[in-house]
Amino acid sequence: MLSFEAPGSGWKPRALAVLLGLGLLAGCQAQPLYGSMGGNTQSISVSEADSRVEQVVRNELVLGFGGEQQNGAYQLNLNVSSSLSGLLPGGLDNEFSAARTTVTATYVLKSASTGETIKSGSRFVDAQLDLPSQNFAQERAKLEAENRAARQVAALVRADVAAALAR
Repeated sequence: MLSFEAPGSGWKPRALAVLLGLGLLAGCQAQPLYGSMGGNTQSISVSEADSRVEQVVRNELVLGFGGEQQNGAYQLNLNVSSSLSGLLPGGLDNEFSAARTTVTATYVLKSASTGETIKSGSRFVDAQLDLPSQNFAQERAKLEAENRAARQVAALVRADVAAALAR
């Protein structure tokens, strides 16, 4: 009978290696990058939106804060604007073939009970897009670029709020 085990290798070294591996894994944990978002951010109410882009940012924030809060411990007043600018002229009539959309979010985080301002700031994100010759494709490209930028700016605002409440 052929044996592929080295002489003297038994179950004890393997058992020791397994126990050592389990001991190392016991110390591993999965945690959010910016700490726990549990307590404070669960009670943030976000102001109503006035535009489509502001609604995208608001939806991302509400989802990130754990759901809609009517009477939260904190009130986040949000104002979002969007602009589009051409970058590269091209084509037959020197039309713009590429563009940039910029979404800017200005926010004020206040305590609902005292009205004290905890954090205020402004964040912006640019998203580049190609402008094809078809009108419908151009409109879709603009909407998708605004949505990308809105989701990213919401993540920045959420990180700012989490950092302010962690203090």
